[in-house]
Amino acid sequence: KEKGVFGMVFRKKASILEVAEKAGVSPATVSRVLNKTARVSPQLTKRVLSAVEELRYAPDPFAYGMRTKKTRTIGLIISDITNPFFPEMTRAIEDYARSRGYSLILCNTGSNIEKGKSYVHLLLNRGVDGLIFTSLRIGKEEVLSILKENIPCILVGRRAEGIEGLSYIVTDNYKGGMIAADYLFELGHRRFVHVTGTLDNSTGKERLNGFINRLKGRGVKEEDIYIIKGNFKMESGYKAAKEVLKLKPLPTAIFFANDAMAIGALQRFWEERIIIPETFSIVGFDNIKVSSLVAPPLTTISQEIYKLGELAAQRLIGFIEGDKEKVKIVLEPTLVERKSCRRVLDET
Repeated sequence: KEKGVFGMVFRKKASILEVAEKAGVSPATVSRVLNKTARVSPQLTKRVLSAVEELRYAPDPFAYGMRTKKTRTIGLIISDITNPFFPEMTRAIEDYARSRGYSLILCNTGSNIEKGKSYVHLLLNRGVDGLIFTSLRIGKEEVLSILKENIPCILVGRRAEGIEGLSYIVTDNYKGGMIAADYLFELGHRRFVHVTGTLDNSTGKERLNGFINRLKGRGVKEEDIYIIKGNFKMESGYKAAKEVLKLKPLPTAIFFANDAMAIGALQRFWEERIIIPETFSIVGFDNIKVSSLVAPPLTTISQEIYKLGELAAQRLIGFIEGDKEKVKIVLEPTLVERKSCRRVLDET
């Protein structure tokens, strides 16, 4: 132990030599066990890991980077830290990365493309081993440059529209829109509103198209489907609720492209003394944790947020460590019924 500033006592960092001495093996054996670069007998592995735990040994990341040209860090660029979807997914990415000995650097662009570009350059200058991004609003040129330089990267939550060779992990958003349409139609609703997300990406477009096409396929007339543009932010849901109240005749069902906007609308309806679901049945998308805590608890199309993040980290680290296989992984959405919808009489 050593005494530091303010008289605080710190444990002196153990060296690989001390671990080797404690375990009764060579430093090379310790290195092989920790880096999994060669087979070591179970007995020796157990002795080394026991010594590591007892001495609280941690490898020096700087020394590791000098030897391997890797920093064991990954960069994550998200578009909106205020959307509860992203912190939930970030937690999954960090959990998996940490379990594999990687650190995470998080950057929030606020959906600003210039900010996104600057973060790409910053992370690459910091020597990250790979990148995860949640939007293509970091500049198509930047993405193409990353791919050309063979820098490990993956897109999560969006399809890689128009960019060949970019791996992605996404939920089937079109199917999610269809599930919402079927659910509300089968409850007897015949006049609908869809509050969209941003429509410059696959997520917003697919949720919109899945919902609208399914309703039309079930015989709902185009004039009975209203479209209100949103942007995935809670504030746009709040504003959309005001627009809904101006429609004549009033719709009976509203599908929001994400839970955040649905929650914003619930706040506005509460302020206007509009009772949900008696006046409107409301469905969101994502199944963020807070969606079960609002009043009324929100019926939503659930995507596996944690799994999206975990798979993104898993695949990226696979790329970093030599796996060259590109992936296009599509997860299935499911309906989670709560209390924000009700059955109505068939109006046809």
